[in-house]
Amino acid sequence: MKPIGAVALILIYIIGLAASLTWAASLNATYLIGLTLWTSFFGFCTAVSLMAIWSREHWMG
Repeated sequence: MKPIGAVALILIYIIGLAASLTWAASLNATYLIGLTLWTSFFGFCTAVSLMAIWSREHWMG
């Protein structure tokens, strides 16, 4: 991953985390629920995306 990709990934995480915390607060839920939901969703999507990219690079040469 190039450095600009890592920076973009961190920015997406921060923006999504802010939105998730706002959503949790609007439902009168704890911030921990928003943090947990966003982090698990983000981690899953990142893992699947990176796995697809790296396996494509492996098989395509």
